[in-house]
Amino acid sequence: MAGGELTELNRAFKHRLTYPGPRRTGGTDGVAAVDPGAPAALRAVDTEQLARVAHELTQGISQGAIGGVPLREHFAGSLRALYPDRHNAGQRAVAEFLRGPHCHDVDMLGLCRGRSVTEAFGEFLLDRAGDDVPTALLVERELLAALVKTLARHPEPGYLIRHPHLRRTGEDAWVAWTDGTRPLRDADREPGAPAVFVARGGRYFAGGLSAPLVAALLWSAEPRPGWLRAWTAGERAAAVDRAREALRRKGLVP
Repeated sequence: MAGGELTELNRAFKHRLTYPGPRRTGGTDGVAAVDPGAPAALRAVDTEQLARVAHELTQGISQGAIGGVPLREHFAGSLRALYPDRHNAGQRAVAEFLRGPHCHDVDMLGLCRGRSVTEAFGEFLLDRAGDDVPTALLVERELLAALVKTLARHPEPGYLIRHPHLRRTGEDAWVAWTDGTRPLRDADREPGAPAVFVARGGRYFAGGLSAPLVAALLWSAEPRPGWLRAWTAGERAAAVDRAREALRRKGLVP
């Protein structure tokens, strides 16, 4: 079978595996219908069995039975906002996620060869939110919370961390930050209303903090965010030193 035929067969299988039943025969959203001219391997598929597999696959990933990450739970608010008329929002979102490009570099085997399914799914939801700022902020908060909660339990991840606002700050410490008023697209831009998500020694906490406290939490980050350069001299540096000492007494920084 030629390369073009294999590509088309893969596309057709993905289409039939991830669309809900009434649309599985094709002809929608720019995907060609499956007709007598389709590859023999596809025509021979038991569509009823495929429907059962599709249901188990999308439901299993959304609930965490496959991959161990309960996406439906981690992104509950985002799914309600983006799929307000769907009782099975998690399953529908996972089906759309699997059809698109966001899932291509996911590592669900702990081989450190791709990013986590949580990060990839969160980026899929961010793209779906588009210019809807409140929804984008909600997705970003739920994404970072999910990532850092997982790192609090398992500080040595079996996948690659690619999110620009999540940094390692110690052997068992991770910090993520965002802005409460606007989605951050540049990790080197200082947040106006900073919020943090912290994993340290198996503990997790999150909330809005002052800029000196956020700078203090990120002081040992590798690499250090560019916006911290403005906090390395003068009164700002003194404020960070005081904040680090207070956080150190609470066991929140190394």
